[in-house]
Amino acid sequence: MGINPPDTGDLHVSVEDLDAAAEYIERLKQYVEDTISWEMERIKERMKGDSGNAQTVPNGTPFGAYEDARMQWQALTTSTASMEAHLKAISLKLAGLKQGTQDIAKAFRDAEARNAANGRDIERLLESAAPPPDAGQQPTYPYTA
Repeated sequence: MGINPPDTGDLHVSVEDLDAAAEYIERLKQYVEDTISWEMERIKERMKGDSGNAQTVPNGTPFGAYEDARMQWQALTTSTASMEAHLKAISLKLAGLKQGTQDIAKAFRDAEARNAANGRDIERLLESAAPPPDAGQQPTYPYTA
């Protein structure tokens, strides 16, 4: 017992909609790469702070403030690096999605072009064929009923 393909009924695909989706995906990817990544760089610059201006650590004790600050800084640095890695992964996935969408659109364009060419070939063959016999006339090809 084999697995049957899904019943898609009459499949209608708008190549123009696929093209529009690929353009939208590209804009989304550019937003992630340009705007969000740029904001991440600004956040990292602001994280450096002003070394000449002492800052207090929330909930820090007088004896543990340095260690608290060091641990918070390490957690913040790790979190920021993780966010940057996720942004790069999102960007790569969006690039793959765009390419896949473009490949699907191209496949449908190629299929439409092949179908049109096959249709032209069929029309040419039909036009070059002998006309059908008139009603009551014997066909010119062997015919057995």
